[in-house]
Amino acid sequence: MKTTGHEHPRLLVSTLAVLSVAWLAAPLAGQEDANDGFILFTTDRDNPSDAGMCRNCEDIYVMSPDGTNPTRLTHGGGAPTDAAAYNSGGADWSHSKKLVAFQSNRVNRVPQIYLMNLDGSEQQVLVSLPGGAAFPSFSQTGNELCFQSQASPKDIYIVNVHGTGLTNLTEPYRKPGPLGEPPPLTGDSSRCDWSPKRNAIAFMNGDDGAQEIFALDADGTGLRRLTTASGSDANPAFSPQGDLIAFESNRDGTPEIYLMNADGTGIPQRLTDFSAEPTPSNVNVSKPTWSPMGDRIAFHRRVGAQGVRGHLEVYTMNADGTNVSQITFTTPSPGFSGFPSWGKWSADSIPQ
Repeated sequence: MKTTGHEHPRLLVSTLAVLSVAWLAAPLAGQEDANDGFILFTTDRDNPSDAGMCRNCEDIYVMSPDGTNPTRLTHGGGAPTDAAAYNSGGADWSHSKKLVAFQSNRVNRVPQIYLMNLDGSEQQVLVSLPGGAAFPSFSQTGNELCFQSQASPKDIYIVNVHGTGLTNLTEPYRKPGPLGEPPPLTGDSSRCDWSPKRNAIAFMNGDDGAQEIFALDADGTGLRRLTTASGSDANPAFSPQGDLIAFESNRDGTPEIYLMNADGTGIPQRLTDFSAEPTPSNVNVSKPTWSPMGDRIAFHRRVGAQGVRGHLEVYTMNADGTNVSQITFTTPSPGFSGFPSWGKWSADSIPQ
């Protein structure tokens, strides 16, 4: 475990107490069950890209779980010809601190970790690494978050919400053992997710097409491998109870969403099946995220090979894989709506 000596700008978290979040209050007033929460996602819907080629066109939105009430939180994305445009995406909720963490390349076109309030205000940089940083995930207390560095080889870091305590968790595991044993981690470590019930972090490690899912404790100890199947296992997401992990795998051919025990035991259950699609080789089902009650899962699905990313949309399903439903319909097509993050906000958690 490696701790850096860098200090970072401190966020004025205390200002959250006086914020008014209108976009939360309106949907809640019409919902029978506020426990359904809301979904953050990344999209280029307001910045039409050129034949699917996105150049600094992405922004962060929030919506109700059925796809209604989409509200824009960041405003940096622009047309491909806009030299001042920048991307914002990969957002995650902090339930206890009422914050959103995300990545943005607004400075020098290098992605770094930012924090903002629930209404998109007070956007401030939290972490700035030389090669960039991306895909944050909050701890169960909201006091810390994990994220990945972007310079190769990528590593998993943690930092607290004031920008101090920056620590590289995975770098020590890329070194050979004292007797020359192979290092337990090779290639990139990325896409971390912090367990809501214990101080553990899951992430994926390996080279493209050959990733596996690992977990370790937040102090950097206790590294364990959770998957061993052929192909690639990626994008782990803990259930709200912390006993299950939803993840993406192509072990049966095309990328689909699977479910396994959080300790890696047992046989993973396949939840989605898009193998009957007309062009299944172009289908990519990825980035699962759990509803606050643990009864549903959102994910994104990419179809086609337009541009560099294809057409990405957000879907939801029951936690057993039934009742799959598309909830975003990005226009103009090919569009991009993906990387969902499902958060719980009840009436008493909204700043007044």
